[in-house]
Amino acid sequence: ALSSPNVGIVSPWELALALAETAVLNGVEVKLNTEVSGIEKENDTYKIETNNGVIEAKYICNAAGVFADKVNEMCNEKTFEITPNKGEYYLMDKSQGNLVNHVIFQCPNEKGKGVLVAPTVHGNLIVGPDSQPSAANDVSTTKQGLDFVRNTALKSVPGINFRESIRNFAGVRARTADHDFHIYEDKNNKGFINIAGMQSPGLSSACAIAPDILKMLENSGLTLEAKEDIVDERHIDRFKHLSHEDREKLVEKNPAFGKIICRCETITEGEIINAVHRPIPATSIDAVKRRCNAGMGRCQGGFCGPRVQEIIARELNKPLADIPQDRLGTNIITGETKDGGAK
Repeated sequence: ALSSPNVGIVSPWELALALAETAVLNGVEVKLNTEVSGIEKENDTYKIETNNGVIEAKYICNAAGVFADKVNEMCNEKTFEITPNKGEYYLMDKSQGNLVNHVIFQCPNEKGKGVLVAPTVHGNLIVGPDSQPSAANDVSTTKQGLDFVRNTALKSVPGINFRESIRNFAGVRARTADHDFHIYEDKNNKGFINIAGMQSPGLSSACAIAPDILKMLENSGLTLEAKEDIVDERHIDRFKHLSHEDREKLVEKNPAFGKIICRCETITEGEIINAVHRPIPATSIDAVKRRCNAGMGRCQGGFCGPRVQEIIARELNKPLADIPQDRLGTNIITGETKDGGAK
């Protein structure tokens, strides 16, 4: 095993959401479900063709992950190629969370950092990943991949009880042939900056890379002015972590916080409602899960999922059948039965 004394852990989606929502609070506009299909440059303006119309911009920061090479080639010569690489994981129940108090690395090899065993910020244990070539959108799990992860992890921590697994999942890395980051302004198209080939270290290095990108934009001609009334924090009520007195005050102020929807994680209706109406709204069941942890527990939404779906539909004033599990096209309900069972 490999010891790294300064290693830390973070909730990846909560970090990303915190950064994105803070950006929105400071004036950034986020366009979700907007797919780029082409880029043309006229004089010093880029015209970005999307499924939701044309967006004009003076500058482009291409951080499209496994599709970064495709976006780059819409406007520039081919300078790198992304080879998607899938990694599969186990998420263990909190009963396994105390097995380790540190990230346990295995010695890295040509494929990456290897299989890790690590605690999570919510008290679970996470185990993985493996490394295998894949399609860009392939997040399926396989028996072969999971067997490899399990058998390899047991070499580091023999006491893991894999019967306590509550979820398997996979992610896709944006790997390049040289296994390195590609961060640069295109030599032929001023203002087009690639941020590609990040792979797993992108999570750790993103906040350190951002100032370099800002400097590139400034050198390319973007005028930077300090914002006087910057919003640099958000307030989110986490009912589970409040004192008894603070819980009483919150329920008195808003009775929705007195109704527990997710019993595994002690998540209230008030927290789910807040997630739906945050700066970047949660419009799917999994979007709520990533914002407030509803459905992240042992039953993985088996109990609270339908209720979360009902709350989202009510708050957005949409039919229940229009609320997906995750991204577009992952609808759970297709319509009402002849007896009106799906409402």
